Amino acid sequence: MKKVQRVEFIYELLRVVLGLVIAYVVTLALIVITSDTSPADIIKNFVVGPFTNSRRFGQLMGKFIPYVLSGCGMCFIYSCGRFSLIGEGIINFAPIVACLVLFRSGMFDGLPWIIGIAVLLIVCCVVGGVLALIPAYGREKYDTSEMVTSIIMNYLLLFLSMWILKLFLADRSQSFLCSPLYPDNARFFQLIPKTNLHAGIFISIIGWVIACLMFGKMRIGAKIRICGANGMFAKYSGINTKKTLYLAQLIGGVFAGAAACVDAFGMYTRYQYNVLTNIGMDALIVAVIARKKPVFIPLAAFVLAYVRTSAVILNLSSNIPVEFVNMMQAILILFIAAQSFLQKSKEKVIFKLSYEEEEAKKGGSAA
Repeated sequence: MKKVQRVEFIYELLRVVLGLVIAYVVTLALIVITSDTSPADIIKNFVVGPFTNSRRFGQLMGKFIPYVLSGCGMCFIYSCGRFSLIGEGIINFAPIVACLVLFRSGMFDGLPWIIGIAVLLIVCCVVGGVLALIPAYGREKYDTSEMVTSIIMNYLLLFLSMWILKLFLADRSQSFLCSPLYPDNARFFQLIPKTNLHAGIFISIIGWVIACLMFGKMRIGAKIRICGANGMFAKYSGINTKKTLYLAQLIGGVFAGAAACVDAFGMYTRYQYNVLTNIGMDALIVAVIARKKPVFIPLAAFVLAYVRTSAVILNLSSNIPVEFVNMMQAILILFIAAQSFLQKSKEKVIFKLSYEEEEAKKGGSAA
């Protein structure tokens, strides 16, 4: 059984890597063909552009950090058979509630940095978990589409956060809508000066480890996977399916809240969201690339962050629009999400292993 699991793991990883290579080569070839910029400059800017200096690498890591947490959360939601996109609204709304605590309560005066960050993280996670339960409740209680509910809620939460910002937190000395500057004990410090690589990466690492343990080693992870694979089987196996579905989406919301915290208090010096960030939507892409397995999330998050950063660099250095690189995502998802991609070769290897084990058992019985 362990050999079969090992083969499945290797083929899942191979599917991700091959899908990435094929999508990368196709996209690069199309960019070279359609652009009037020299191929050498295109390849340089697109392939190695994010690593040419610390500022560009910091841009990549600034995207990577929230992708890891939001991607882990989407793995739980997606694996239980639900399609809630509430993470997008959580990214906007959870930090504004944390800002109310930060600026209106007075509790951060003289508070040590580690405690201040912990308070912000807890507030964002609690808000994220509560918000994620709303479309979940609508689905389980009234059979309303959690996808439709969550998309509507995303815009509702965006405008609600802007209303709270205007009414209670706006810094009138600035020419744009924003909160006052965060105090030093309420933001993640930069690991590399003047870049977007900040201490929130440690929260992402801790969150990823917790997600891997919960999903792969704990009973709740097994229950979520069983409910997503076959709800009727889960129900007749004695699993409380409704409770499990609520719990999966609650966990997803908590991780989205953590992603909101590291992005809002790591990337910026004040709250200034006035549009949807797309981090919650990108979490779905990360989860699809990772095949709904948290263990692959860092690889998937890095790939998406790398592609997005390369697209921006390419756009600034040539006539290639940022949206052109979106087709790389489409090709990548096509190969990774396709169930039949590498399926036959995987089945052959598993069949061969099973046959060899059966022959070994027969040989042992005969002896």
